Amino acid sequence: MDHESNTTEEPVEFADFNAKLLVLDVLCYDLDVLDPYDPETADETDEDLDVDGQDDRAREYYDDLELLPSHLSLVTELTVDTDLEVLQDVHPGWEGSDDRFDPQNWDDVLDLPALRTVYAAAPLPAHVAEALAAKSVEVRSA
Repeated sequence: MDHESNTTEEPVEFADFNAKLLVLDVLCYDLDVLDPYDPETADETDEDLDVDGQDDRAREYYDDLELLPSHLSLVTELTVDTDLEVLQDVHPGWEGSDDRFDPQNWDDVLDLPALRTVYAAAPLPAHVAEALAAKSVEVRSA
């Protein structure tokens, strides 16, 4: 998984945490490049679940997880769906009934250098679909 290296790469700061989660789902669960959040290794208490059921430790873990340009260059496919594993880490039991994890800023997704395909369970915002098409990224709907 993620190993220490002698790289001089600077971490990429995402403008939108929800967009970062989409990328993290690929890197943690599809490609096994980064370690996903593991509640078994965290000292969790009931206080770590905030009012709406979000796991604050998982959110903090993913928020603090550094993404390097070399990580982002591995992402060729991205899935936009409510049942991503990383979303269940951050909000256990969330059923996707609202838009709490919809990215508001898609710039970092549009900047993924190797992105070729986006699988979308629901229609993407028109401006995002147009920007992806302009970059020759195929959008496949469910």
